[in-house]
Amino acid sequence: MLERIGGARRCFRLSQKPAHSNGTSPPTRTEPGLLTSTARTDPQVLGWLKRRLGRDRTARKLYGSIVTQARRPAFYAAWGVPDTPQGRFEMVVLHLALVVRRLTREGADGQRLARALNEHFIVDMDDTMREMTFGDLRVPREIKQVTAALLDRHKAYSEALAEPQASKLQEAITAQLHYLGDSGQFDMVGLADYMRRAASALDPVPGARLLDGNLDWPQPDGGTAS
Repeated sequence: MLERIGGARRCFRLSQKPAHSNGTSPPTRTEPGLLTSTARTDPQVLGWLKRRLGRDRTARKLYGSIVTQARRPAFYAAWGVPDTPQGRFEMVVLHLALVVRRLTREGADGQRLARALNEHFIVDMDDTMREMTFGDLRVPREIKQVTAALLDRHKAYSEALAEPQASKLQEAITAQLHYLGDSGQFDMVGLADYMRRAASALDPVPGARLLDGNLDWPQPDGGTAS
C-alpha cells in the first residue's frame, strides 16, 4: 500500500508556503460572501475564527517539531530504518502518533488540536501528491490509503504503549515496518526503547505548554531536544 506513495517528499519536512516579497506569509483567502456583515461583527463568530486560526498555527508548530525529530540520523544510520520516502513517512507517523496520544489527554481542547494536527498532515500529503502531478482522480484514492495507514498506526502504537511488556511495542513496530524490508535490518529494541522514552518525555509536559505547541523530545542517544 505505502509503496505507492514512494515519491512523496514534502510530507517529511515542514510545509513551506510561498512568502511575499517582504518575507511575510500571504493572507488567508476568504471566499466572497462567506461571512455576512452580521457574522463579521458577531463576537461569537469572531471568537470562533480566532480560536480556529490559533489552533491551526499551533498544529503547524507541532508538525514542524515532529518532522524535525523524525529526520534525526539515528533512526536511519543506527536503527536501520531506510532513509527513503517510505522510511521517513513511518518515522513521521510514529512521532505523530505519540503527540496525538498525549494531546487526547487534554480534554476537548487537546482533542481538537489532535484533529487539526492529523488534518495538517493529510493536507500536506495531498499537496505533495498534487505537486508531483498525481492525477486528480488518483490523489483521493492515495489519500484514503494514507489516512487508513495513519489511523492504523495510531491504534497499534497506542495499544502497545499501554501494555507493560516491552515485547508488545516491538511487535507493533515490526508489524508496521515489515514492508520496508527484512525485519532483521531494524534495531527494534532500540526503536521501541526510544518510543517509550519519547512517550515518557511527553507525558509530564504541562497541558498549557503542550497546547501552545511546545514539545520535549528525547535524543536517540539519551539527551533531550526541545
